[in-house]
Amino acid sequence: MTYGDLRELSLDFRRLSSSFLNSTQETASVLIQRFKAYIDNTLFISELLKKATDSVEYDFNDCFRRKELGGWHEMAPPVEEACHIKAMYDYITAIIDNNANVLGVAMSYYHSSRKIDDQIQSFLQNAFKPLIDYINDSISKEMIIVEEEAKRHSLSMAQNIENVHGTVIQQGTGSITSYTHVVNSESQAILDLLERIIPSLEKISGVPGDVVEDVKDDLLSISEQVKSPSPKKSRLHKGLSGIKKFAGEFALKLGVTLAATAVTQTDWQNLISQVEIFLASLH
Repeated sequence: MTYGDLRELSLDFRRLSSSFLNSTQETASVLIQRFKAYIDNTLFISELLKKATDSVEYDFNDCFRRKELGGWHEMAPPVEEACHIKAMYDYITAIIDNNANVLGVAMSYYHSSRKIDDQIQSFLQNAFKPLIDYINDSISKEMIIVEEEAKRHSLSMAQNIENVHGTVIQQGTGSITSYTHVVNSESQAILDLLERIIPSLEKISGVPGDVVEDVKDDLLSISEQVKSPSPKKSRLHKGLSGIKKFAGEFALKLGVTLAATAVTQTDWQNLISQVEIFLASLH
């Protein structure tokens, strides 16, 4: 997979897993099946889990312990990470095989809240968040590896030259390919805004961490496409949609100037406008 493919995978998985962990009584049964189908049908993730658990023999009931004669069920994660990964995967499979009755399972574990949605979310967080973290971390590590490999082995030089097109030069038995990307005023305006906005994310208070990570992925995706010699409209549209959603939901929090970076809600709106102009310029 390319770096861009991995970033898109990271974004998709973060959003799906966030929805899964925030399931409600109405959505839990559907979202657990959607989550399981995604990790089974996404080659990178399915091979990752297979590699981690292929030689592991472990009964998930040893991790998720049932109390047959009353009392709360218990979770006792094994020390070995591979055993824990297998237990979580097999437990999801078992729940789905039993008609995906997430509420019934969740209520079997201790819960302090009387709200059903809180009980479901507490159960999913405690039972499956480590599996989600493992997948997210593995995608991030692969992105680092791909990026480092590209730096070591690439003979290509990317040049950002205002309004000049690149050439391919061959000499002797070797070749150097020079890709020249036209950086016009709209592109540079986007990159300048991103350079200021991305570092400011850590200073926005009152926004859930996973939401910040999602919009950061969107911002980085926009940056990657703007710098690319052949930007992909689908990724630009996807990133722009996420940024618009974030700016709309947290408009009041973005309306306060951040002292360290002087980033305001206006900067976010300018970014959205500039990306829309950039998209409109693509054929």
